[in-house]
Amino acid sequence: MRSDNKPTGQDGQTTRRRTFTENARRAQIIDCAIEVLCELGYGGASLSRIAEQAGVSKGVVLYHFAGKAELIEEIVRDVFARGEHYAHREWFDHLDDDAGAWVLLRTYLRSHLGYIAGHPHELQAVVEIIRSYRDDEGRHVFDSAWAAQMLAPLESICRQGQEAGEFRAFDPHVMAISVRRAIDGFMYELLAHPDLDTTAYIAEVIDLFDHATRAEDAR
Repeated sequence: MRSDNKPTGQDGQTTRRRTFTENARRAQIIDCAIEVLCELGYGGASLSRIAEQAGVSKGVVLYHFAGKAELIEEIVRDVFARGEHYAHREWFDHLDDDAGAWVLLRTYLRSHLGYIAGHPHELQAVVEIIRSYRDDEGRHVFDSAWAAQMLAPLESICRQGQEAGEFRAFDPHVMAISVRRAIDGFMYELLAHPDLDTTAYIAEVIDLFDHATRAEDAR
């Protein structure tokens, strides 16, 4: 995958950073690819169709992305980055430095579930990619190893809560998996039922994990 800094050439000189216009064009292509993925699914999201949606030639798409694989991976990275930015901007950045583990867990749930509720379109595209995108050997690119990376902060919150006496004794890894499965399940439920009462759903999930994690004397 390419980073924002293009690689250093053989002559030892680092190539320039992308311009504002180039970054804007990349963002436009990503947004149009999301639209195509939602409309036609992964199989129908060809570079030609994405270029048509963006109102540019396929060559323009290939100027900004090395191919479909890079574009697809960038979509997932971009959507998750948007979610993390939302979580911190709207929630975590407003917490006190000494916020307890339950406040952190509740904030994690509320921010992630809230982002899904407000951005079903982007998450639908990600679901299409996760289900269908495979490498040259036919293996899912976004597999369990990728998903495991998202468990670390949850496990840390769980251990913090247990050390502080806020949480009962349980396996932090298992609880972290359960939290992520509840978040992922909400994404699939919302896609299947667009008229879902998301406010009530989110409140119920938060209450569920309150009962699942809290120590008796911390209630």
